[in-house]
Order: sequence, then structure tokens, then C-alpha cells
Amino acid sequence: METVNTNKSAKDIMLTAQVPRETRTYKPVSHRQLIDLTLESIYQSGFDLQSEHYTAAREGDVATGKYSISNVKDDEMQLQIAWQNSYDKTTTLKFAIGTKIFICENGMVSGDHGHFARKHVGGIQEFAPAAITEYIKQSGDAFRKMQHDRETFKAHEISEARRAELLGLMFAHDKFIQSTQLNIIQREIGRPTHDYGSPNTLWELYNYTTFAMKEIHPELWMKNHVKCHEFFAAEAELQHEKMVLDVQQQQQNQLSMWDTVDIINNQHDI
Repeated sequence: METVNTNKSAKDIMLTAQVPRETRTYKPVSHRQLIDLTLESIYQSGFDLQSEHYTAAREGDVATGKYSISNVKDDEMQLQIAWQNSYDKTTTLKFAIGTKIFICENGMVSGDHGHFARKHVGGIQEFAPAAITEYIKQSGDAFRKMQHDRETFKAHEISEARRAELLGLMFAHDKFIQSTQLNIIQREIGRPTHDYGSPNTLWELYNYTTFAMKEIHPELWMKNHVKCHEFFAAEAELQHEKMVLDVQQQQQNQLSMWDTVDIINNQHDI
């Protein structure tokens, strides 16, 4: 994977990158415009900015911005707003609301809670400001949904065998982790860097996974984090459905047992 090896900061690199010319089919949105718009929308929404972090690749043609909010948080995580943009058409303009986990600074990004992707065509310049401002205003609601997802992941324990199956699916089927991330996850399982307070759960494995994805290429960061969250949300839903079926089966077995008792009692009454 490409890495940036320079004394300049990622923000300097992305801001000095040449904005491509507009054409009939391509409407660029500058990194500077996204920075200014995001910061202004954060301020107008009544949020307090704690920090901003940028990554750049392809000499600044691909860039990601992440903004941590200090007054929307709980004991474990805080609101994080992020965007991704490109000048070389390798990725669409993406914007997402997520969270940053305090203990490890892992990212948690959901495709369901405030996320859009838009090609650099048509009225993108007009669309982006309105959409970004509206998403940021609604990010408090999105944060509460992410809290719900976190508690849902904590509620589902997984066996060692199921954990191995999930790792295989993430690597070989859904492909949002690579061999490097897989090795890091396996290392974390054996000797965890952090204690997430919910051993042998989806939440623990989720954090092992996002921890391994910290150094992922800027071009893939948002897309793969969204895929990761969708993967674990689907697994939580599957676990919930199994639990409901197990309860229903137990209830049916209990009813069958009482039916048998009634039959025996009726035979004695004859």
C-alpha cells in the first residue's frame, strides 16, 4: 500500500494538492471547502470541536478528515464526524457520522446512521453543503443509535468456534480486512492491548477488528469501516433471531410436555 513519507503534515499535503478543473461530467469539491464547511457546520450545530485529524494519499489527491466532538459523548466514546474526498476519481465524496472509542481511539462508523456517498457529477457542489450541514445537525440522534449498537454488540456472546468463522468471513468473503489486519486481530485475541469490558462478545471482536484497521489506507478507511459495522450488525441480528427461535422452541417443548400430562390425566379419568 502507498504511504506518505514527508515532513509536511497530511493537512498541508491535501491543501497544496492541485484541484482539478471542472468539466461537463466532473464537478470537483476541494478539500479546503470540505474543511471549512464541516467546521462551520459543527459550530452552527452547537457542538464543541475537540480535535481534527487528517490523512492523505496519492500526494493529496485522496484525503480524509475526522472531527472529534467533546460535548456529545458518554463514558466510553464520543461523536466523530468524518469525510473522504478525491481529486483523481478513485473514490466518491463520502461523509459519515461515527464515534471514537476512548480507550483505544478506534473508529466506529455505521452506514445506517448518517452516511452518504456522491459522485463528482451534476450538482455536487450544491448538494454537498446542504447535506453535510443537515447530517451534522442530526448527528446527536446518530450518536444515540451508535450507543444502541454498542450495547447490542455487548449483549451477544460468541464462542471461540464462531469467532474463528467470523474472522474467516471478514477476510475471505466480505474482504474488509487483509492478512495484516487478520494477524493483528489474532494477536489481540491472544494478548489484548486494551480491555473492552465485555469478554467473548461481538463488542470485543468488533474492537479488535477496528483496532487492526487503524493504519488502513486513507482510500479504504471509510468504506471498510462501514462494511465492518454492517457485518457486525448483521451478525448481531442473526444472533438475536437464533435466540428468539430458541425461546420459541423451548415454549413449544413446554407446551408439548403439558399436552402429554393432560393426555395421561384424561386416560386416568376414563
